Formats: sequence, C-alpha cells, structure tokens
Amino acid sequence: MATPDLHHTAATLATMLAFHCVRNSSLEDLHAGIFPSSQTGDYTDVKVVSPYGEIAWNRVSRISDEEMQRLSADIVNRLYTFLFYMLTSGEPDRGLPLPHHWAPPHIEASIAAMWPEGRNPTSDPKHA
Repeated sequence: MATPDLHHTAATLATMLAFHCVRNSSLEDLHAGIFPSSQTGDYTDVKVVSPYGEIAWNRVSRISDEEMQRLSADIVNRLYTFLFYMLTSGEPDRGLPLPHHWAPPHIEASIAAMWPEGRNPTSDPKHA
C-alpha cells in the first residue's frame, strides 16, 4: 500500500508536470481568444457561422487535427525534457513554482487500472 508521503510526492510531481509541461504549452495558444457567452447557459443559443452554414456550438470541434498534432508533440517534448532533467539532475536550482489555485489531484481510475494494484479504489487516499 502506498504511503501518504508517496501520495504527496506523486501529487506534487503530477502538478509540476501538468503546470510546466501541459498548461504552459501551446495549449495556451488554443486557450487564447474570445470564448462565447450564452444566455441559456447550455450554449444551445450559440452558433458558429461558416461559409457552408451555421454550426451549433455544442457540435463544433474546438481543436483541429493539425492543432491536436502540434499540441501532442509540444506536450511530449515538454514532458520528455522535464523528466529527462528531473531524473538526471534532480529539482532545478531555481525551484519549481506550482499553481496554488488548482484542485488537488486524484487517482484517475482509467490509468490506475493499467496496474493490478490500481484496480482497487482504496489506492486513492481520498477513498482510504
């Protein structure tokens, strides 16, 4: 069974990876811009106008295949670089700032299920 220290270390590392390698990646470029408002709150009143007609907001893809490929490559390169230097050199000499407004991470069942011990929900400290 994992110790509380291991859960804390995994939570800190997961937050570092998400913040430095995913959130601060080319995902920021996709996040930039104006997001529509909805009077109904469910976005059924929002439409995208294209040369081929209107598309309901709830049916619009928010990211193109090309953008997804660039994003995936960027994230893999950032994760690789982060992990390479973390594993070979330890924590950076300037430290690693972490976001303070994010919710704490939890065990994601679909990933945990890849390991036999991860198929037990009590491996997540919030269920212990």
